[in-house]
Amino acid sequence: MSLPRKPSFEEFVQTCTPLLKLPELEEAMRRRVRTIVKELLDFQPQNDPAQNLKQFIQKDENFLGVLLALTNLSQEKFLRILTAQRFAVNDFGPEWGASYIYRKAKKDDTFAETIARLFLEGKSSKLLADQVADFYLDQLSLPANWSEVIHDENLIGNIVRKKLTGEYIDQKGAFVEQKVAQVLDRLQHTYGVPHTKGQVAFLGKEIDHVLPSTKEPYVMIMVSYMETTSSSQTTRANEQQAMYEKIEGQNVRHPRQRLVFVNIVDGAGWLARRSDLRKMHAGCHYCLNIKTLDQLEEIIVAHVPDRFLAPPPQ
Repeated sequence: MSLPRKPSFEEFVQTCTPLLKLPELEEAMRRRVRTIVKELLDFQPQNDPAQNLKQFIQKDENFLGVLLALTNLSQEKFLRILTAQRFAVNDFGPEWGASYIYRKAKKDDTFAETIARLFLEGKSSKLLADQVADFYLDQLSLPANWSEVIHDENLIGNIVRKKLTGEYIDQKGAFVEQKVAQVLDRLQHTYGVPHTKGQVAFLGKEIDHVLPSTKEPYVMIMVSYMETTSSSQTTRANEQQAMYEKIEGQNVRHPRQRLVFVNIVDGAGWLARRSDLRKMHAGCHYCLNIKTLDQLEEIIVAHVPDRFLAPPPQ
């Protein structure tokens, strides 16, 4: 079995997949959108605006996200505003997550009404006037006809899809990680070489996949698929470059124990940040993506010592 050559950066980029299309995930997300839209269309508004909005928030975990989409306010910023509201009443505890907020609103009418009034009052909220900048409070205001908007099927479908974007991208990333694990499971079945996830002592970092073990990490694999960009990519690229340098240092000190670092990286988010992607490509022995994932077998067989490998089936 021949050992694959690490492609040049330009060659690697040409094999990348900017926006991965997964038929099963696409269909699952379509079903999610249809279900949420149907629930929205079934909602019957009441005369009292505060009670109407309170019941809407309590009806479904997804509906709070729909309200945020209607206001063009991110979930993260809403959580910050809610923290400011808690500070205003001397509650200095850690920030609540979105799921916790829904569960609390579901069983606590007073809390649900507080959230409803935040949306209804916006910048006129006396509770938040001294705690939150007007720039954010202006965004918190719902359109006056919000209860009519949620019954416009085409419009609300787009709003729901916007709300689910983060979940959709996260599921793609999870699929790529699962795909790598499936390849390694198959190779374990074929060659008997185990793989695990955990911290490698001399690196002081947790590795996504290590073969055959964290005690004898002959092949170390890190996986990252991103469709959006963030500053965390620079942090990750720098951290992995430092890991690669430590691995090379280990190889110099122990030349008979040749360790290799494999980067599996793909997605439009990485392609949009070429300088970070270039670091990810340079900071490893092998750089693979979704289209070149089949090269893992050759890399593992070449670098894992024979004592860990069973003869492949004839």
